[in-house]
Amino acid sequence: MRRTLHQHFFIASRVSLAVSALLMAQSALAQDFIKGGQDTFTLNVGGIVNRFDTRVAVDGVTSSGTLLNTERNGVPNSASGLELSVTWRLADRHRLDLLYFAANRSGSYITASDITAGNNLILAGSLVATEAKSNYFLADYRYSFYKTDAVELGGVLGLYGLDLNYKLTGTNSAGGVTTAVNASASGTLPLPMLGVSGDWYVQPRWRISSNLMGLSTKVGAVDGSWSVLQLGTDYMVARNWGIGLSYLHSKVNLNASKSDFDGQLDWSSNSVLLYATLKY
Repeated sequence: MRRTLHQHFFIASRVSLAVSALLMAQSALAQDFIKGGQDTFTLNVGGIVNRFDTRVAVDGVTSSGTLLNTERNGVPNSASGLELSVTWRLADRHRLDLLYFAANRSGSYITASDITAGNNLILAGSLVATEAKSNYFLADYRYSFYKTDAVELGGVLGLYGLDLNYKLTGTNSAGGVTTAVNASASGTLPLPMLGVSGDWYVQPRWRISSNLMGLSTKVGAVDGSWSVLQLGTDYMVARNWGIGLSYLHSKVNLNASKSDFDGQLDWSSNSVLLYATLKY
């Protein structure tokens, strides 16, 4: 009986030591992760899937363009591509952020009614090809007016950039004569924004973040409103790398009278981003 008790004691002590060693290892591992709000540089690289809803009108010299829904007229409503974002924490409460992605779409359709594009009239029943190529970038500066080990709340001064390239080509047939019709608009629209951001550091390796930015104003030859909402989370698998998932909603409604883009744009996108994250 005594021997059995010794054996039980020996096994229990070994199990206890093993559990203690495991807990100590986990504790040491947890302590090795960069604490929330203490990272200096973050790089995210991954894929993005976008779903668009676009209405665009290209005005001519003497006439207003027809407002067309591109997704209902031959252009796919979704596109996927590469997403890149960077965050640099300049100081404890100061951050700079940059996000970039691109979307290229094209399609064709038969017009159901006459449309005006630029200085051209495209007759009903014409075959029209449409290209929509765009680059998007979001840059902002954040100041954290409230910061603890678990929560960081900040004010945001941002710039939303749309580099648009819209082209419409078609043919008109009248009196047995076929003529080519072309209309295009391209330009870069820098849109300033104000907003707020929030980060919840659930634990050193897990963060939940959000930000909301927007503005409604007239800036030079651009008049309208725009907004961006982003919700995301990332989980660090090791000290310096992990995975992340976020949702991005963007909406732009504006009228522009610029030399390179004269017309109206009503545009919105819903995007899902899945990426690898690198932190230092």
